[in-house]
Amino acid sequence: MTRCNENAQSYIGETFIDYDERKPMPLSKFSAHHFPLPKGDRHLAFSAVGDANSPHVLLCLPGLLETRATFDPLLQAAEGLYGLRVISLDLCGRGDASPLPGDQGYTMQVYLEDVVYFMRHALMPEGQPMPRIAVLGTSMGGILAMYLASDAHTQVHGLYLNDIGLDLPWMSIYGLYDGMKKQGRLPTPEEMAAKYNVSMGAVLAVQSPTHFDLPYRKDWKGMKFGHLLNGFKGPVHLIHGSESGVCTQQQVKALLSAFPKAQVLEVAGAAHPVPFNAAVNQFVLRSLHLPAAPVVMPLETPLHVPEPITEPAPAPVSIPKPRASLLALLKQLLGATKK
Repeated sequence: MTRCNENAQSYIGETFIDYDERKPMPLSKFSAHHFPLPKGDRHLAFSAVGDANSPHVLLCLPGLLETRATFDPLLQAAEGLYGLRVISLDLCGRGDASPLPGDQGYTMQVYLEDVVYFMRHALMPEGQPMPRIAVLGTSMGGILAMYLASDAHTQVHGLYLNDIGLDLPWMSIYGLYDGMKKQGRLPTPEEMAAKYNVSMGAVLAVQSPTHFDLPYRKDWKGMKFGHLLNGFKGPVHLIHGSESGVCTQQQVKALLSAFPKAQVLEVAGAAHPVPFNAAVNQFVLRSLHLPAAPVVMPLETPLHVPEPITEPAPAPVSIPKPRASLLALLKQLLGATKK
């Protein structure tokens, strides 16, 4: 198990501990892309970095009242990595995604159906090579990730769970609400909607017992999800805070018992959930085992072939005419004296 120190502000209940209605949650620094859904004339919203044809895809699902903005540090760290596309998603009623009709009807089943539709049509369209898809989920997003992994049609190859184990104790659920209190009271739905950049209907829905409508197992301790991964063969990774009241050491041990090869990162000083600091980003990106970037060889310098040297044509040689013989010369002299 790996441990790292965390000096950033702790979270709890998908929210900051020091609730301050005057300080809204930051918006994503990455552009929002809209993905149309088949029902209700609405859309999801997502941010993405990396080549759309990358062989590896990491899909990031936020927590209960989070938006895709919480994954911005991870997207920034992943920019420029060869062979990887990282996508962070806004679920309905959150961030730049559409609210449900009448701003009502928010349930886990709706979130799951929307994500499945997004995966099948945006990440693995027909006629295109199938990427290796890993899902990273924060708290509620991690629970959704386990349901996705249990569906063979989504072809999830790897799981990253941010501060959520294979079960959720009842006491942890109560602790989430206690942690959201400020000066002994819960913030009003209006305050929470404005702070977290979510719709009023989404805030009201998560406080309703009908919000979690997916099938699950339970006992006197809490909700159980481990059976969803009974047939899962891919790698499992867990990130948890040392001060978390949701993913305690007991949950960590239970996950390692079910998945002895699971990689675990404990973030010292962090509560629930763990923020994406440099150590967490490195843990996630390194464990994806991305293909090595191709080595681009510099263009070879062409050999310099010297121009052929043309020898100048030899100058014509003046060949002297042969001299008259000595006898002929004497005859000429004698002849000249006789005259």
